[in-house]
Amino acid sequence: MKIKFLMVQKLCLFLLSALLLLSPSISFAKLTQSIDRTDIHAGESFLLTLQVDEDTGAEPDLSLIPKEFTIVSNSQYQQMSYVNGRSSIIKGWKIKLSTLATGKITIPPIPVGKDTSNAVILFIKDTSDRVDLNGQKKAIYLESKVDQTEGYVQQQVIFTVKLYRAVNTHYARLTEPSAGESIIEKLGDDVQYDKTIDETRYVVTERRYAIFPQKSGELTIDAINFTADINDPSRRNTNRFLNTTRPISVNSKAIKVKVLAQPAKAATPWMPATEVVLADKWSSNSNELTVGEPVTWTILLYAQGLSEAQLPEVSLPKINGLQFYPDTAQKERQINERGILGQRIEKLAVIPSKEGTITIPEISIKWWDTQSNSEKSATIAAKTFTVLPGQAALNNQPKPEKIGPQVEQKIVENEPSTFYWKSAAISLLVIWLLTLLALVRSKNDPDTISGPRIKRAKKEASTPAVTQSERYKRLRNAIKAQQVESIERHLVDWASSLSNTSIHSLGHLASELNDSQLANKILALEAFRYAANKDSYQCDISKQDLAKIETSLVTKIKGKNQQSIPPLYSN
Repeated sequence: MKIKFLMVQKLCLFLLSALLLLSPSISFAKLTQSIDRTDIHAGESFLLTLQVDEDTGAEPDLSLIPKEFTIVSNSQYQQMSYVNGRSSIIKGWKIKLSTLATGKITIPPIPVGKDTSNAVILFIKDTSDRVDLNGQKKAIYLESKVDQTEGYVQQQVIFTVKLYRAVNTHYARLTEPSAGESIIEKLGDDVQYDKTIDETRYVVTERRYAIFPQKSGELTIDAINFTADINDPSRRNTNRFLNTTRPISVNSKAIKVKVLAQPAKAATPWMPATEVVLADKWSSNSNELTVGEPVTWTILLYAQGLSEAQLPEVSLPKINGLQFYPDTAQKERQINERGILGQRIEKLAVIPSKEGTITIPEISIKWWDTQSNSEKSATIAAKTFTVLPGQAALNNQPKPEKIGPQVEQKIVENEPSTFYWKSAAISLLVIWLLTLLALVRSKNDPDTISGPRIKRAKKEASTPAVTQSERYKRLRNAIKAQQVESIERHLVDWASSLSNTSIHSLGHLASELNDSQLANKILALEAFRYAANKDSYQCDISKQDLAKIETSLVTKIKGKNQQSIPPLYSN
């Protein structure tokens, strides 16, 4: 009996365990993993759903999703139901994925807390350059092309992609091109227009890129991918108010370009272009310049098929008697039908340092014509100027005396007239009456006359004249602060106090100096007044330079004074 009782007890325990496992009300949490469709092409998106039959605080480990997939979005939902007195909770995650890969790809089991989902096996189909919808062929398709299949390294290749759509799309996305070792720049905004092909109206979106290969050899421009959702009436939905859509994906065809190396005979810097123009203009249209007076010289370099970053600096010759002070170059671009038009604009302040005839020789830049496959040159023609003496030199020239007219004027002025004597008598009478009136007032107020004189004297005593040492100190402080306008003002003021002639400008001061190096420093300071960016200027006028200026001006004054003293005994 005892043995039978034990056997019955074990059987009951076995049945109870089986009932516990099969009962839905007390079953363990169940985690499932599924996708919304199986017909998936490369580039299309699909929905991966993870669902667990309990309210858990755990989150799925999405790092286990293969790297071939891109997570487009991730959302969470929760459902609660109450049936026959029992409540149940379902929690889930909807993960939108996409991939450009093709073939068999497996999404492994993904754990949520202590539970683990099942694996999902996908077969991603290859995509084409068109989509057929409801019997309509090529409802959506892509076209891509290049303006040339062979070119030089760093030469512009224009890549154009056109998207044709005969149906409405939602959430459309067109990827950017990639092309190995190259620089890719978008050419302007997208262009959209309508086009009818075989009695079908398409909305065409056109996009252009400039591709600059950086390495010779074969260059592959990868396919462009277009993804979107489209309305598909063939799909049925239980809710008639909801749109029936499906995702689509379209790829363009990859294009190969042969990239040639730079020719051995080509000049450096290397400039492969279809057209290059080098031009200039001057702020003055005259062929005459003046010593110490700056003029602006603008040099313009244009290149069709090159970006502004590829344009080199224009090399200037060294010319005796001319000083060039360049400003920061301006780099700009324009977009036209032929691609990028790079521009480089250089402005220079040109200051002559000696009078006479000066010629600026021809300036040229070599470039490679990709159309004729030959080297060419862009040039600025030589130009000759006549440099006139500065204002300081004109002031030092002796002025001719006018003898005849002056003598006649003195004779006329010395002739007495009745009108003159009458005017003098009336003036003397008025002055006598005013003096008498002042004497009468002074008796009542003795301080009336002396008071203003005392106050005026005190005022003049309170504002003493600025000494040379004070001017020198102000100049040194301006140089230390690197303030261009302040340095110019105090330098001219201090130099004027040393010279017997008024120094009216830095160019005037430079012409008064015998030291050419020191004069060039003064002219450089003056030229920087015309620069756009004055913050980068560093004044290099030292104490020794100021001492040389003082010595030069004082020596010049002594020389002039000695020449002006007449001889004691005439010959």
